[in-house]
Amino acid sequence: MSPKEIKIGIIGAGSIGTLFGGYLATIKSKRFSTRVILFTRKNHVNAINENGLIIEKGTSILKIKENIEAVDTYEDLNEKERDFDFIFLTTKAHDISRAMAQYKKIIDSCDYVVILQNGIGNEEIVARSCEKHKIIRGVTSNGALLNTPGRVIHTGFGITKIGIPFQDKGLENKQLEALNLLKEVINAAGLETSIVDDIMKECWEKIFVNIGINAIGALTRLRNGELLEHEGLKILMAGAIEEALMIAEKKKIKLSKKDYVKLSYSIAEKTSQNMNSMLQDITKGKKTEIDFINGKIVNYARELGIKVPINTTLTHLIKGLEKKTT
Repeated sequence: MSPKEIKIGIIGAGSIGTLFGGYLATIKSKRFSTRVILFTRKNHVNAINENGLIIEKGTSILKIKENIEAVDTYEDLNEKERDFDFIFLTTKAHDISRAMAQYKKIIDSCDYVVILQNGIGNEEIVARSCEKHKIIRGVTSNGALLNTPGRVIHTGFGITKIGIPFQDKGLENKQLEALNLLKEVINAAGLETSIVDDIMKECWEKIFVNIGINAIGALTRLRNGELLEHEGLKILMAGAIEEALMIAEKKKIKLSKKDYVKLSYSIAEKTSQNMNSMLQDITKGKKTEIDFINGKIVNYARELGIKVPINTTLTHLIKGLEKKTT
């Protein structure tokens, strides 16, 4: 019996989408094969289709030419190629609504939509134009940098966690089957993946790290590890995280008993050479995801009638930088 082909589309294949898409195209399994379509910018499309996709992994170079294709729009695909098992949504969080509208036809026909983005509240936006039972949420601690078209650097190795944000009792078995298949596929691609019962808790736990690192790194232009060299910046990181923890408590988010400030410091140290994604956006003159990170804490605080001065200041400063650079 020939392996089952699993068709995967990556909408908004920038750094992390290209990284995952590239690895997923390399799978060699007796149970299944993969075909990966990257929906991305024209210069990235041309480079990949002409020369293959290159992944830099430490000192090794992986060149991928098989089972992968890049397109500028789904209309570039034949009709028979527009049905996907999994669509990964890897756009910036602020582009969710636009992407859902632009790719409505293939999202409607796919089996599952996998949100793999920074931020909290993303799934609520996706659910406005997608059946809730089709939504899978993922968070990853892998890092990636797309430095030139057709070439992505795997800058940090981590784990990916997946789960169902909207539980539907009538579809639990089907959703669990899809989760298990997705876990098996991503693991087969060499990216460690696990299923979690409460994916929203995981989203919040990751956002605490982003809140501590991203905006401060973007404002200072410092790499993650360099933030820890300045005591004042460490205090600022801690203050922003503590405000976010206060909001999570008020919203009755179930969290692990961790020291999230120490966790943020630890992640910054482990990824010391990384330019965080918000810093990358600012240096490239792009809009950031501040509204889904520190800005989301500010919005929740406003709804709750609570002040979060550090996150408010960081949000306003980043928005000021955006106006200057975009």
